[in-house]
Amino acid sequence: MRVLLSTYGSRWDVEPMVGLAELLARVGVLLVPTGQPVRPRVTGAPPPSAAHLPPRGAESAAAQFDTVAAVAQECDEPVATGVMPTGVWR
Repeated sequence: MRVLLSTYGSRWDVEPMVGLAELLARVGVLLVPTGQPVRPRVTGAPPPSAAHLPPRGAESAAAQFDTVAAVAQECDEPVATGVMPTGVWR
């Protein structure tokens, strides 16, 4: 059985999924990362202005959706948590 674990968000969104992944790893489930890590995008150079924030959020959301959609096609069960950025910041 192939299960997709996907999460996006702050520590409070991500940590429960990490805990589940750790439990699965302890019982011998093979974990395979997909997609690109988010950390370099959020800890790198800040955007030049506030006007650049919505496009950056939209790019992150699009990359996450594309990766999840591609990987989910080969999985039996998707499990997803967290708040996805919408690209609209007020």
